[in-house]
Amino acid sequence: MRDVEPDEMSKRLWVQERILEVLRRYGFRLMDPTPIENLKTLEAKSGPSIRKEIYWFKDKAGRSLGLRFDLTVGLTRLVANRFDLPEPIKLCAIGGQWRYDEPQFARYRYFYQWDAEIYGSADPAADGEVIAVAIDILENVGLRDFDVRISNRRLIQQFLATIGIKRQEKLEAIFRVVDKIRKVSDAQFLKELKSTGLKGEAIEAVKRFASQSGPPRKVLGSLGNTLGLDVSDWVGVKELARLADVLEGLDKLERCVYDLSIVRGIGYYDGIVFEAYDRLGEDIGSIFGGGRYDKLCGLYGKRDMPATGVAGGIERLIISLERAGLLPASPPPVKVFVAYAGELDVRERLEIVSRLRANGISADYDSKDRGLGKQLEYADANKIPYVVIVGPQEISKKVVKLRNMRDRNERELSFDEVLSILRT
Repeated sequence: MRDVEPDEMSKRLWVQERILEVLRRYGFRLMDPTPIENLKTLEAKSGPSIRKEIYWFKDKAGRSLGLRFDLTVGLTRLVANRFDLPEPIKLCAIGGQWRYDEPQFARYRYFYQWDAEIYGSADPAADGEVIAVAIDILENVGLRDFDVRISNRRLIQQFLATIGIKRQEKLEAIFRVVDKIRKVSDAQFLKELKSTGLKGEAIEAVKRFASQSGPPRKVLGSLGNTLGLDVSDWVGVKELARLADVLEGLDKLERCVYDLSIVRGIGYYDGIVFEAYDRLGEDIGSIFGGGRYDKLCGLYGKRDMPATGVAGGIERLIISLERAGLLPASPPPVKVFVAYAGELDVRERLEIVSRLRANGISADYDSKDRGLGKQLEYADANKIPYVVIVGPQEISKKVVKLRNMRDRNERELSFDEVLSILRT
């Protein structure tokens, strides 16, 4: 865990403002789930083994609690118990999460995520909506060189059934291996497939399936021939075909690749899944990911509700933006520094500061009562663009001196003239 210092905080706020701008444009409503959940609530999503990966503890009353490891749990728990909300329900959140991961590049034990979820729609149109909002978020912060890789866990499950794999435990084991196809060597991939109990032709068939990647309609059009199977009635294929139509309608299809190795390693996903990668920095990992989880609501409430969502890491996004030179320079702490010359009553000193702030101008002054030279040095060191200088002579003439710290140009102006300049 680490401190977020002012320069990084400035970048983070800039990114978050642009994320929220897009989420509002799509009609998502912002909330903040509680950071502490009952341990059973966290286990309901990922199973008891999640204890090894999160921060959990017993409180003074002996209750087993845990710090949230994502935002989906809290959002879903709330929705599952709110029968008054009109469907589809579109919620979003931005906040910190805790995971007991091994610290490594672009992975921290405390990190920030943005999250958007849609509850109540089983139609792939909802999946298309969360993919579209995520694409617009990346574009709104300036990223252009990325793609979104999409698949469907129902599709791979239907395929594995054709080679006799139906038991859930074995399915999940194969899913976890398939998820690594881009991260390990070909030999290591085949070795790990073999460790799941697959043999001979079955191993080759899985590899052939997971290697399918390309433009959405091309992948769907050639899948049957590639596998030597009639896939026209497969639910997973129909859902991906519908999703392609939705993405085309939202003008996002060209950003997307159908990559059948994408399965997302988390077991609660049960339909369309997707991940986005910065082409110039895949070492960062996915910059957003998500998918459909139609059974999770039923674990937290008295009704099942279809749901789909997306989440992205703020820190990873900032790394991508920094590499591409897309982050703006940190702004100065204030726009204007009010400096004083000569003997002035403290009330006269602070009147200008107060009037500037009341007119929406960020302003600061010296609280150490130093001489004018030291005050100007302080403003320069903090890269404050303007300094207003006021002394007894200026007070008597009802003017101030405005110094542009970039070119050191100094003018004598009325307060209203200063306001007009500072507002530009």
